[in-house]
Amino acid sequence: MPIRASVLIAALAGCAVAALPLASHPAPAPDLSRMAAVEQRIEHGRYLIQQVGMCADCHGSGLHGATLDFLAPGLPVARRAPGIAGLPQFTTRQAVEFFETGLNAKGKRARPPMPQYRFAPGDAVAVVAYLQSLR
Repeated sequence: MPIRASVLIAALAGCAVAALPLASHPAPAPDLSRMAAVEQRIEHGRYLIQQVGMCADCHGSGLHGATLDFLAPGLPVARRAPGIAGLPQFTTRQAVEFFETGLNAKGKRARPPMPQYRFAPGDAVAVVAYLQSLR
């Protein structure tokens, strides 16, 4: 059964129209105020990590972990500071709670010489945002 030329032309025209981008539905504009707020939070976290907590002193310059060689032998302390760049060992909620309370997900304190931080909620969120931004 032969296909009529008018049916074939209509089918091809429909395919061509379907392939055109929809100009009437532009992509939504990014929320620049939200992006700026996120960037400010990360920058505040960077300040807290680098200038206040001095985390690189134990966790290494890239915060990927380091051996703690300044401790006296025999003390009941951690011998290695874990990598905290990207926070691979915590969920976001666990990390925020750790920096707010000083307790890990099991309800225990970090081993010395890790300070038992008690950051205000906004500061804890900023620290976590910064650490998660690192790779």
